[in-house]
Amino acid sequence: MPDPMLKLPVAGLLCGALLSPGAAARAETALDCLPPLPPAPVNDAATRATYAAEIREGYIAYFDAAQTYLHCLESARAEVTDEVRRAIADFQALGPAPDD
Repeated sequence: MPDPMLKLPVAGLLCGALLSPGAAARAETALDCLPPLPPAPVNDAATRATYAAEIREGYIAYFDAAQTYLHCLESARAEVTDEVRRAIADFQALGPAPDD
């Protein structure tokens, strides 16, 4: 009898739910972005044949979650870039350093 855990790739689906596009838009740092867990490979030919549709769904959920993760990282990168630009402008507004 095949392992019942192979029937539903919960980890991939859970990561997809946790990393919704709305969450990616609110990323403040890369630490806010959680990478998805890849689906476990199914090497048994009989299990692959029996649960092919479920295995495909697990991979599709993983690819969706990975895309969301990459968008989250990009959002965090953009946020830090904006902060650095603001800091440079503030620093330059101080003018030249006084001679000691």
